[in-house]
Amino acid sequence: MNGSDDDVIGQFRRAMRRVAATVNVISITVDGQPLGITATAVSSLSMEPPSLLACINRAAAVHASMADMANFRVNILHRDQEDIARMFADRREEERRFAEGWELFPDLPPRLMDAQASILCRRIDHHEFGTHSIFIGVIEDVCVREDVSPLLYWNGQYGNINPC
Repeated sequence: MNGSDDDVIGQFRRAMRRVAATVNVISITVDGQPLGITATAVSSLSMEPPSLLACINRAAAVHASMADMANFRVNILHRDQEDIARMFADRREEERRFAEGWELFPDLPPRLMDAQASILCRRIDHHEFGTHSIFIGVIEDVCVREDVSPLLYWNGQYGNINPC
């Protein structure tokens, strides 16, 4: 990489810090064990069929397992769940992650019971690009919390929208 590439990367990083993103916990179950990771790179893909994509860093502990999973779940966090976002972003907190507030299943990904929304996906494909992989999921089930107030992340900080 040359000097101008470093400049572009730095400027791109600065630009992306200005994009507010909804905070999610992506969960999977591997051999009966729940795993999860905090992620902001989640987006709807299509309504026909209903689908979304989730981007996971290839260095993340859950990455290799995601590539082999039949299902994953996107748990969209509510503004009062910043502590959950931080816990799933910190590998030192792995033992506490699913201790309370989760519905656990033997063969399906865990569901955060009071998430802003929880979307069960059947993983149909994934593609590697740069440092990340793009996982595509077809929606199989959705649970939605009535009040709409997602946890957001921008400029390295958590926050929320204050509706008028």
